[in-house]
Amino acid sequence: MANINYPGFRYLYDKYHDAGFDLVGFPCNQFGGQAPGTSQEEREFAWNKFGFEFPIMDKIEVNGPNAHPIYKILKEQQPLSLPGSSGPPPGGEKGRIEWNYTKFVINRQGNAAKRFKPAFDPVQFEGDIRLLLANKDVLPAECIVHPGRKVCNVDKLLA
Repeated sequence: MANINYPGFRYLYDKYHDAGFDLVGFPCNQFGGQAPGTSQEEREFAWNKFGFEFPIMDKIEVNGPNAHPIYKILKEQQPLSLPGSSGPPPGGEKGRIEWNYTKFVINRQGNAAKRFKPAFDPVQFEGDIRLLLANKDVLPAECIVHPGRKVCNVDKLLA
């Protein structure tokens, strides 16, 4: 999944950072032990992978009773990942994060506007980034599957 995420994030950061887009990473070791290092080691790993520095917070938990408060809020605001989530398993935690690289797109008011699955290429939500930077709403979820619909034309929405 890193192969998909790192280049996409770098592209979006390079293209939109001066307009106000930023990235923030939250290392978590709850998914197959993928972040076993200290918080500083995880920062250095991410910066080396991306080739640039952006804020990497201290390691946190994102699921379960010890989930960090920011993730409790994010999961409440966007309980399902796009594309195509059908919800948590029976008896599962509402909004449970599936795996590392689950992505939240946050608007200028600090609210989670959308949530994407770990393997979803960040470049595919570039339209949402453009809209949020212009203080507009994100595209309807249907645009992932049906990008040709009129409601999915970002250039027209920004005109």
